[in-house]
Amino acid sequence: MRCVALVLVAACTTGQVRTAHRVGAVMTGAGLIGIIGTVGTAELLPDDHSTILRVGIAFVPLAVVGALLYAATDSTVNAPEAPDVRADRTADLAMDLAKQAKHAARRGDCAEVLALEPRVRELDAGIYRRFRRDDVIKTCLPPDPE
Repeated sequence: MRCVALVLVAACTTGQVRTAHRVGAVMTGAGLIGIIGTVGTAELLPDDHSTILRVGIAFVPLAVVGALLYAATDSTVNAPEAPDVRADRTADLAMDLAKQAKHAARRGDCAEVLALEPRVRELDAGIYRRFRRDDVIKTCLPPDPE
């Protein structure tokens, strides 16, 4: 049964898996409440004890299927999200360009610094702020319009 659930989950999108996870939790809860309710009712009404318990048996598959669905989707739903590698690469590229600009400023090549400035600004705002404050790079940049 769990294998069937795993095969079905493998063909689902992340949103569908999250929905199935919630459905599994609700089914399990409903099945358990149904079982407890029928057992309690059977104890309160001892004359119809066996009939009520036979009706309560219907809640067992509901709880079992819900638990299997919940278990099959749990690892997908609770998996850690992948880090945004693109943002890391963008920051790394901005830092590399800022380092190039600093080396160019030390050499006195202000044209290269000015050419690199817009690329650093586009890639990462935080690195660009440090770029604008760097004492070596400032020698090649026009003053801030403040």
